[in-house]
Amino acid sequence: MADAASAPRRSLIARLWGVIMFVLVAAALASSSFLYGRLRREEAARATLAAELATVGPRFEQFKAAVRDVGKQLSTTVFQEVDLGAAGWQPIAGGFYVIDLAVAPTDKGMHIAGKIVNPTSVVHENAQFSVRIDEHRATFALVRVPPGIAQPFEVTLAGVSPGSAKKAFFALDSSTITFASSTTRKRGTGDPVDTDKLLK
Repeated sequence: MADAASAPRRSLIARLWGVIMFVLVAAALASSSFLYGRLRREEAARATLAAELATVGPRFEQFKAAVRDVGKQLSTTVFQEVDLGAAGWQPIAGGFYVIDLAVAPTDKGMHIAGKIVNPTSVVHENAQFSVRIDEHRATFALVRVPPGIAQPFEVTLAGVSPGSAKKAFFALDSSTITFASSTTRKRGTGDPVDTDKLLK
């Protein structure tokens, strides 16, 4: 009688244990499925990030190139570009002109000689000029630059090869301005400008 009474109890325990095992297995399968889906999503996100990073490199190089171009344009605005091999008058920043440019190699770099012409009606004293080629820069000074007079100058840029440099940037850094006397005889408005006299 005892065995017959305990049989339904054992059967109930077995069924209950089976339900528990089923729940545990289902939970394990659900957890595995969730982890697998999460892993796939992370791999997809990693692949997308890698593709985006691959495009950042060229874009960054393009950005740097654009910044360099802007820097060159700003340099052209502040400094006036001059062709070292061209003849004739060439304007530079500050309202001056350069003429008779000559380039020669030196032990230290490149030697530039020429003349500065002041076409204005004011006198510039203690005028300091800058010459720049790429990152190389040098300065020279003229004690007095009167109107209409071609003042010779010489400057050496270290580390620059004359064969590789075709153009340079010139600029007036600073000067002291004095105005011509009111008693100075002025040229008539109908007279042409004699550049030969200015250069003598």
